Amino acid sequence: MLHRLSIALITLILLIPGCIESQSVIGDKEEEIPLRLSFKAETLDRVEDQGPTFDLKQELEDGPVLILWIGSACFGCHEWTNMIRESLENGSLNESTLSVVSVHGWSGIEGSEEVMNAFGLDSNDSSYAPWKIVMGKENTPALDYFSEQDTGYGLYEAYGNPSTPTLQLIGDNGIKMWQSKNYWANSTILDEIWDTASKL
Repeated sequence: MLHRLSIALITLILLIPGCIESQSVIGDKEEEIPLRLSFKAETLDRVEDQGPTFDLKQELEDGPVLILWIGSACFGCHEWTNMIRESLENGSLNESTLSVVSVHGWSGIEGSEEVMNAFGLDSNDSSYAPWKIVMGKENTPALDYFSEQDTGYGLYEAYGNPSTPTLQLIGDNGIKMWQSKNYWANSTILDEIWDTASKL
């Protein structure tokens, strides 16, 4: 009995340091994602996009930014786009409170042509977004807000691998202040976004 207990104790002592080490040495990249982030990425380069490149840090100079993560075949993305656009048009939402930016979240599956047809054209069969549309990619580098250095994380990972649609409110100094993953558009959530943005 004592012999078995000794063997079990020795085995336990040998295994514990290995467990501790494997948890503490996970890999070179396993630092926390910075709280304050920015990124630069291509746009659809329409008039509404105000140039071929989007810079989140520059956009935040005018106030908070609402990011709507989109995919062309995502019905919820179309609903959210339409609800936000209609609320801006009828004045129930004030565009001076924050800016809206749609960020494409499926670069591995679809390209700019699909996104343009779904959100970029003001036509009857489109959920037109009269704000900037950014063609984010998985390997678009997420940048430290202050230094603008590459954090080592790609855009999707840095922003929590958002499903589509996901709404994220980005506040002062690139901090994600609020997030919703409601698939279907909801006016109560939209009111909550604008209320939060007006307090930033």
